[in-house]
Amino acid sequence: MKRRDLLVGLLATTGASAVRAAEPNKVYRLAACTQLGIAALSTAVWTRFFSRLGQLGYDEGKNLVVDRYAANGQAERYADIARDVVRSTPDVIVIAISHPLIAQLAKETSTIPILAVVGDPVALGLVQNLARPERNITGIAADAGIEMQGKHLDILRQAVPSASRIAYLSPREEWEGAWGRAVLDAGRRMGISIIGTPVEASAGEPQYRQAFETMVQQSADALMYNGLGPNITHRNLIPELAYKYRLPSIGWFPDVIKAYGLMAYAADIDDIVDRWAGQVDQVFKGTKPADIPIYQPTKFLLTINLRTAKAIGLILPPSLLARADEVIE
Repeated sequence: MKRRDLLVGLLATTGASAVRAAEPNKVYRLAACTQLGIAALSTAVWTRFFSRLGQLGYDEGKNLVVDRYAANGQAERYADIARDVVRSTPDVIVIAISHPLIAQLAKETSTIPILAVVGDPVALGLVQNLARPERNITGIAADAGIEMQGKHLDILRQAVPSASRIAYLSPREEWEGAWGRAVLDAGRRMGISIIGTPVEASAGEPQYRQAFETMVQQSADALMYNGLGPNITHRNLIPELAYKYRLPSIGWFPDVIKAYGLMAYAADIDDIVDRWAGQVDQVFKGTKPADIPIYQPTKFLLTINLRTAKAIGLILPPSLLARADEVIE
């Protein structure tokens, strides 16, 4: 049996036994954290996460207490939030795509389980081994590793073969760290100049509009953007601005492609969230994080909006369209 099939089977078994997942009369405490605003903890991803926990027998207000922490994009608050979280002594800390805050939490506690959705936990130095994390941190690798940056760049190059200057829109901390290095390395291999376009963690709409004006001034031919930090908050604005400036783009958010976006290449987010909730269930039932392998998706979906391509005057090659899992016409 393939590993993925085995995992799917295990997840189905967990769901079938949801009635006995939680201990009777026990109240569980969960700390949910984000480096963004508090509204980020009410998005579709988190709504599905808490819904899945409910299916597994953990109902907020009954046998589950959820403490929510938001840094509002202010890096200077990370240390205080991490200390507050640890003082509340939760059974589990959950956090998604907030790499600097995850690192701060890891500094504050080596015992409270941290279940995180991250890009590449090895590249970030959070764990040494995906199969056996060995620390109090486990969770989900949201993509196939940091080399996915190269995959995005390759898809964008296929869509726009003439592109020689590609902007990379990213939170500053990631641009100046492993993510930025991975994109620059991929660009060098492909003979493409990468135009770093970093935004601060607290960036709002005016900063994003300025970032796009900067891309145009620097003669960017196309755009890559990751799904980190404030890019999550402005996931609809980014493709809208790319459309306005006629910049072919690729990102991590298939759900926003139906409006103005051009392309997205990402793992199945519903599958990721369901597995994440399943890991929380395991820890609540006594499994140590070190005994829960970090799950790495194996299935990725390419979504292309052909209407957007036509509107910005881009003719996509048939070979790329044939590869797409979904083409919006």
